[in-house]
Amino acid sequence: MTRRRSPLRGLAVTVLVLAILLVVADRVALVIADRAVASKIQSTQNLSRRPGVHIEGFPFLTQVIGNRYRAVRLNASQVTVGDSGRKVTMKTVNARATGINTTRDFSRATADTVSGTATVTYSELSRVVGVPLRYDGTGADGAGRVATTKTLSALGLSVTGSVSAEVNVLGGDRLQFSQVRVTLADTGVSLPQSTTDQFLSVFGNQLSLSGLPFGLRIDRIIATPAGVEVAGSGTHVPLNGG
Repeated sequence: MTRRRSPLRGLAVTVLVLAILLVVADRVALVIADRAVASKIQSTQNLSRRPGVHIEGFPFLTQVIGNRYRAVRLNASQVTVGDSGRKVTMKTVNARATGINTTRDFSRATADTVSGTATVTYSELSRVVGVPLRYDGTGADGAGRVATTKTLSALGLSVTGSVSAEVNVLGGDRLQFSQVRVTLADTGVSLPQSTTDQFLSVFGNQLSLSGLPFGLRIDRIIATPAGVEVAGSGTHVPLNGG
């Protein structure tokens, strides 16, 4: 005797197949959108490489219908910032934007908030400053310090000293060196002020870091073992130049 297939079983299989197809369609649409947004941001923010973009949240297609996205992760590498006279290349810039409102064709996208970090390697900072820099641990106040070793002629002698400084933000988008200290290899040497000033001048210049992508404005700059870390944020940020 042949058993009849249960109508409920057939319905369940149909629903399951449709659910799988919807999930696949959602994920495919997400990948396509990630790439489209990345290309748009690269173009409008003049990035040399296409950034990584990942739109968070599931399902994705319901966000498309509402033209509002919960969050987007953004990352870029080898990003050049600063003024025309002295460019600085960021190794990485990683950011997360939340509450993004868009037009249906993505021609405009504005985030409620953006926060992120960027890293400048010590090799890059050394190139820009003009002396080899290294991480020098933390000072008594807990702030990270950078240092270099310099040799000068003074009083008929060759004098070697370690010059260290903290890094912090000045005027919104400039990196400055502060709390500069000189430590001589020969502690018995007493230097004239002119020679001390030459040591201190290693960290006498400021660096512009203007032009960070993703609408980031600098909040703080700290020295870490991995490099100089720049933390930034922004509100009501246009992500694609709209």
